[in-house]
Formats: sequence, C-alpha cells, structure tokens
Amino acid sequence: MDLTEKFISKLEERYGVWNKNTSRFGTTTFGVISKDLSISASQFTKLIYGNGTQGMYERSIDNIQRLIEKENLAQALVNIERENQQIKSELEKNRASSTMLRTRLALYCVGFVVVGAILGWVSQYFSESSKEGLEIGVHPLSDFFDKDFNDSYNSPYLDINEVQTYCPCSAYEGSWSLSEDYKLPIPGSRKPGVYYLAKSADVRMKCSRFDTIGVGKGRVLNAFEYLINEIWVDTEMAELSPQFFDMEDKTFTEEFRNLNFEENNQFQKVATIHSFFIDKFEIYPDSIVRKGEPAGRYATDIDETLASTYEIDIKFILNNVLGNLITTNCSATENEYCDPNDLKENESTIDFQCQYTIKAENLGIGGGYPYTKGYRLVKQNYGDNLICSCD
Repeated sequence: MDLTEKFISKLEERYGVWNKNTSRFGTTTFGVISKDLSISASQFTKLIYGNGTQGMYERSIDNIQRLIEKENLAQALVNIERENQQIKSELEKNRASSTMLRTRLALYCVGFVVVGAILGWVSQYFSESSKEGLEIGVHPLSDFFDKDFNDSYNSPYLDINEVQTYCPCSAYEGSWSLSEDYKLPIPGSRKPGVYYLAKSADVRMKCSRFDTIGVGKGRVLNAFEYLINEIWVDTEMAELSPQFFDMEDKTFTEEFRNLNFEENNQFQKVATIHSFFIDKFEIYPDSIVRKGEPAGRYATDIDETLASTYEIDIKFILNNVLGNLITTNCSATENEYCDPNDLKENESTIDFQCQYTIKAENLGIGGGYPYTKGYRLVKQNYGDNLICSCD
C-alpha cells in the first residue's frame, strides 16, 4: 500500500467511506478534515490525489492516528465514568461494609486519575504536533490564499470580472508545486560528499496589476514560494568526479541522476532546510522568464552528531553557500501555453534550465552545476475559457 492509499484508508477509518460525488468522507467535508489535521485545503487536495510529499503524508497520517487514539480514549473515559457511577451506586447500597467502601472508592479515584492523565498527555501531544504542522507543513500565506470561497476574506487572486482583462496571467493564478525534486553538490564545505536535495515547493502565483512596465498588462506573475529541502552527507565522502560528474561535458552522470539518498545506506540526512522565495514571472508569447529572490531560510531536524563527525557547518551553508543561490542563472523557457486554455491541473509544468555557481568553489569543477527547476500546476484559480490570443 503506497502513502496515498494509506492516507485515504486512515481517513476512512476515522471519518467513514470516501464519497467522491459529494467530496466527503462519511458525513465530514474536506474543509472540516483539513482543519482537524491543521493543513490547508489545497494541501489536503494534494494528499488525496497523490501529489503530496512523503513528509506531508507521514505527518498527516500520524495526526489522523492521534485523532483516532484521542477519540478512543475519550470513549474509554466515558465507559469508566459509567462504571464508576455503577460502583458508587453499589457503594451507597453497601454502606454497612466500611472495608468495601474504602476499597472501591480508592479504585474509583485511581482509575479516574490514571485515565485523566493519559487523556491530558494525548491532548498535549496532539496539540504540539498540530502546532508543528502549522509552522512547518503549511504555506506561510495559506490563510490569505486558501480559505473557502464563502469565507469572509479578500482573496489576493483576481476578481472574476478582471480575468479577461489580465489574460493570460489570470490562467496561471493558483497553487503550484515542484514538478520533480533535484539534487546538487554543496561546494564551499571542508570536504566532498555534502549534497543539497530539493524535496518540495508549495507555490502561490497571482497576477500583478502594477509591475507590468516593459512587459505588458496581464503578463506579470508574482509568486510566493515555500520550499522544503534537505542536506545529505556521503558517509564515504567520495569525490564528486568521475563517479557522479563528467568533467569534460560539465554534466552529472546517469548514476548521480538515478541516485536515491533515502534508499542508499551510504548517505545520511543531516538537516531539513525551509526556505521562502519571492518570484516574478514574465509571460511572453514565445517564452517565460523567472526572476527569484530569497526571503529567508532556516534549518530544522539537525543531526548534530553527523554535522560534527563530517565537519558540516549548517550555519555557514545557510548563509554563505545556499545564500549564493541568488547568483543562479536560469534561462528563459519556451512558453508551451501561448493559448492559456491549454493549462491543465496536475499536468502542466513550467521548467527552467539553470546553472548554479558560487564564489566558494572548492570541488574542482571549474564551472556551474546544471539542474532543472520546474513547477507543476496543482490548483487553478480560474479555469474557464479565456479569450486572449497568442498575439
């Protein structure tokens, strides 16, 4: 059973059978469930349709299990309370027996205290887990972009009477994800064998009404990109070339492209990196240009033992190595959606070919590291017929 199936099975265990016609599990709507799990509505949609990351699935499955355990314990408390009432009733009928009175009263108190303590611990654990999910697993701007249509809020997306005026960028508005992960060596470290793995990107794109000088009205997108990446170490600290990188062609080898850190015991995860980017996309009839600017990053889940053993300075990597991602040079990509009506949820991607170089180069490559960064359309804000042409 894969993670998507496990997630849906767990939902059905907690809420009831999935009715796809009514978008409910049992009698519970998707919106209620996403609030129970402390995730956004768009993130919930990703999970049930197989587009979530492994971490998103694992956290949500754990949260559903905690909901089940919490409900079971609550029911257990109700049952014990019922039994306690029966015990008290019996005690009242047997006042003459002081020994029985003291014994059963003691049992009543102990049982109540033990179950109360368990429930308190589970509630606290679930609450802390939910807070962690809100901080780490949800897009920082989710409250502004992802509320229900009927909620009282002002959406950052275009009003329906503006979508034709700001075409074609109105077709790109919505939620996007990383089309596929990518990995890069981390130069600037003391030794070889340290790698950067881009795991996921949760992106909100919206049309710009103002920043269109030189590009044209309806052709500029602003994007807010929340990334989760990881730092891994090769415990054998093997040189990058020739096993993983061809020095003559300046390309990664097939072995490197097929390398799965999580399935190879030679590699160990050192830390998780959370980053926020602000992007600008310029949409031309024949091409799309991306300009990105980092807006902060931080590390979690740091394995201090690994970092110390392999002399990996996480703070230096955050500030001086990954900080130089702003010097990344990404080429404009061909616009495959000159007709914006060709954009399709869960199918359409925009892929950029990039070269990553930094000043603290010490891996002997003598040039940039090539990689592809792509975005996949997850949920389109407006998907009805748009009348602007390729011209």
